[in-house]
Amino acid sequence: MANSIPTGKISRGAVVSRGIIKIGVKQTSSFIKRSLGTESQKQSIKEQTERDIADIIFESLGELKGVSVKIAQQIALGMPFLPPAYIDKISQSFHSIPPINKALVRKIIKSQLGRYPSDIFDSFEMDAFAGASLGQVHRAYLDKTPLAVKVQYTGIKRSIQTDMSIIQFSLRRFAKGKDVSHIITEITDRLYEEIDYAKEAKNCDFFRENLHIENIVIPKVYHNLSTASVITTSMIYGLSWDEYLASNPTQQEKNSYAQLIFDSFFHSLYILKKIHADPNPGNFIFMDNGKLGLIDFGCIKEISDEFLDAYNSLHLTLLEKQDDTEIIAQYIKLGMIDIDSQDSMQYFYQEVIKPLDRLYAEPLIGDSYDFGTHNDFSKRGFEMIFEVQKKKFYSVHKLNEQFLFINRTLLGYYALFEKMGATIDTKRVKDLMRSRSIF
Repeated sequence: MANSIPTGKISRGAVVSRGIIKIGVKQTSSFIKRSLGTESQKQSIKEQTERDIADIIFESLGELKGVSVKIAQQIALGMPFLPPAYIDKISQSFHSIPPINKALVRKIIKSQLGRYPSDIFDSFEMDAFAGASLGQVHRAYLDKTPLAVKVQYTGIKRSIQTDMSIIQFSLRRFAKGKDVSHIITEITDRLYEEIDYAKEAKNCDFFRENLHIENIVIPKVYHNLSTASVITTSMIYGLSWDEYLASNPTQQEKNSYAQLIFDSFFHSLYILKKIHADPNPGNFIFMDNGKLGLIDFGCIKEISDEFLDAYNSLHLTLLEKQDDTEIIAQYIKLGMIDIDSQDSMQYFYQEVIKPLDRLYAEPLIGDSYDFGTHNDFSKRGFEMIFEVQKKKFYSVHKLNEQFLFINRTLLGYYALFEKMGATIDTKRVKDLMRSRSIF
């Protein structure tokens, strides 16, 4: 069990360097094998190499722990054109961070709350019952009230700058030298927010007070037992994502939960103008009587009115199946297409954006959408983005960061709906969109 994470540039750089060397050796070996193999063997060798490299990345993430895993998750969700083997491995990291030991847990709580756990709570379970990429959660009782106490890994803040410098270097290489600073800034800002548990507590309060959707349950924060590195909330009892699916729920039950997630996302977007931008299935607790617990409010994205108007107009235009000229005008407002000659803008739209916008609009075209029938939706999305990136590497720098966070969150939720085989009703969401329309 680990005491803390490596925090210095030298220690973290050593982990990264070892990983890079292993990847280089694996790529060289793969190149030689492919050059000697038959056409039918080449694809198999390529896929095995991707799996091997994903294993190397996953091992390095486990050694670096919290921040690197969270960065990988953010990039995987925001840039899902990575090879499927990488996505699969990164998705495993949601629940694969080694715990910090009991002595350090006591020390952290003493430093943050002024006393040891045994002096604060009636009882405190030293073994964590749940993990997060940036911390771990312990059960406690106070005055017979069950509580969840999340304790942050030590050294997290100091490691962000080092890790992001590595990621920025990698993304610049991937983007062929184009500007990806806005993506780096967005991810970095979200990371600093997520390690600030005082901010997370305020976010939790905001959604508890304002997200008025029947059957959505949000925990209560105990501010006198919370700091920037420890957050204490009421306990929400229920099944985790994996436990819920293993319980063999009916399709009607799965549809109901998927609808709750779908409606709460769009209500948050259009009414609250803040979204829970982390579609990690670990953030949902499946409770009795059809209730859904929503937890972990570290990754919250606030959406500006100006952007939301432009985003909403774009999607209404797509749903109304307007011609390309009108759609291009909407993307210009979003800053995702530069004003140029009509031919140049049309070419960029056709090659880079149009394959994606039709995909994002697809679930909203009818009054309902069956992810059981269309269980390849996210796969098609990932493959389409990957194909776009192969054709147009420079398009990375045109991604509007608010557009990126909304759509990557939606893709994450849609992937969950596929696994549930869920059918969702889209009429209420389109009513929300039209009520905001500026036409």
